[in-house]
Amino acid sequence: MPSSLKRIVFIMFVCCSFLVLLLPYSIRHSANDTSTPVPKNLQRHRQSRLHDEEVHQLPHSVNVRAEQLRSEVHLMEESSRKKARRSNDSHCHGKRIFVYNLPGPFNSDLLRYCRYGLATWLNICPDFENGGFGEHLDPHAQSSVFNGSLCLNTAISPNASSLVGSEYSLGSPSSSPISCSGWYRTGQFMLEVVFHHRLLHYECLTQDPETADAFFLPYYTGIDALRFLYRSAKSKPKERHGSELVQWLQQDAVAKKAWEKFNGRDHFLVMGRTAWDFDGNGEGEWGTGIVHMPEYKNMTILLVEREPWLSNQYAIPYPTSFHPSSESELKKWIRKVRSEARTKLFTFVGSVRPKLMKNGIRDALMEQCSLSRNCQLLDCKRLRCSHNPQPIIDTFLHSQFCLQPRGDSPTRRSLFDSITAGCIPVLFHNDTAYSQYKWHLPAETQRWSVYINEDEIRGGGQVEAFLLQYTQETLQEMRDAVIDMIPRTLYAGFSATEESHLDAVDVSVRELLRLVSRNKRRWHKKSLSTRAVSIDT
Repeated sequence: MPSSLKRIVFIMFVCCSFLVLLLPYSIRHSANDTSTPVPKNLQRHRQSRLHDEEVHQLPHSVNVRAEQLRSEVHLMEESSRKKARRSNDSHCHGKRIFVYNLPGPFNSDLLRYCRYGLATWLNICPDFENGGFGEHLDPHAQSSVFNGSLCLNTAISPNASSLVGSEYSLGSPSSSPISCSGWYRTGQFMLEVVFHHRLLHYECLTQDPETADAFFLPYYTGIDALRFLYRSAKSKPKERHGSELVQWLQQDAVAKKAWEKFNGRDHFLVMGRTAWDFDGNGEGEWGTGIVHMPEYKNMTILLVEREPWLSNQYAIPYPTSFHPSSESELKKWIRKVRSEARTKLFTFVGSVRPKLMKNGIRDALMEQCSLSRNCQLLDCKRLRCSHNPQPIIDTFLHSQFCLQPRGDSPTRRSLFDSITAGCIPVLFHNDTAYSQYKWHLPAETQRWSVYINEDEIRGGGQVEAFLLQYTQETLQEMRDAVIDMIPRTLYAGFSATEESHLDAVDVSVRELLRLVSRNKRRWHKKSLSTRAVSIDT
């Protein structure tokens, strides 16, 4: 080979080797170069891949639990289909409900993100246990303050007063021991999951949308809302909250046909948070804005707290921690509530959060309670009350009256905790109960509650002096009325056979069907009127 050719081959070899050495650097450099925009479809692909990696980094138990939840829902849907075959008799006339089988992303798939995925600071995985009831309350787990008297029928620790800042004298323990089988650590915003699971046991479900009187959309709206409420502006979803369900209603053949019949006025869904979280415009103001979309305005919406001026919103009780599995368990609890010694005139359970409660009266009520020997104070700033029902119910069980001032919003789950314990609620604002839970609470408010205007407390009025005016006879009558309300303010683990034992879902469904029937009649009248006008013209 000529020497010149050898030199050319050598030079080419050196150049190729140099390029090979530079290739890794050039790749890294181009990957880090932000001057050239990345195609949008590639951006979406990367974001999707990162999102999938984030999901797969969840604990194995969470993904397993997600599959278990989907299996539970599937089994219940199978069971409901069997019941639906029997719903053709006259007993179900006007009561048939069609439950849409929504895709997983609208409900059960949300569990995959329960551990810091919906909000970076929030782990709600335990709340999904047992169909939304949460974890079973362990009767052997001893509280730092209480000796488990709720479940094990023992008295409160003598050191309780020093720990919670108020004197305790709870009297004799209950005459009827109660097991913890019906008690759970229930999250107050799990209504959507609880209602969905409970409705799948409804006796008049139908598989035929043509025969349905109402249509239920099991979209876990409040859980999904966490992505929109608490994520940073950069990580918030680009679509509007609730828009994907609207698209599904327009694309699914069965849903589209059912919707068009009454333009959605026979459809309903449950939102497990306060209406304030769904208000706003979804951009600058607080709230996702979902309730202002036209399709949601047509539906009936059940929430734990409604906006009283919106006619399609209806408030139903917050889930408490008691979910009896049978009528006998419910009756046993009611006997316990009736037999408890009420050794304190009134009680307050809660804490002061000044930044969230401007012009509130909690601080004044807590001060009045701490200074009175007739009051029990459970300070939830010093003792964790969330997902911890024992100290709350123990406190309420031994009091005649329970103070229920407004919280972060007008309503409080504590209202229903006090009813569960047979403690007469003392209310300070109309929107805490009276304008809210009209389906579940008696209209004769003076029979089961006491009302003291907030301004009276701000003006120095003393709650104790007001409550001391009630006679023992009146107290007994009011307590009996409160105890009678217990079943219909609970979310039970069974379907009642007695009218007096209807639970919160039973009552909600009954009233909702009446409402839908009225809406249909109005729709028919409006349609006939429109046709008459068109004929005349």
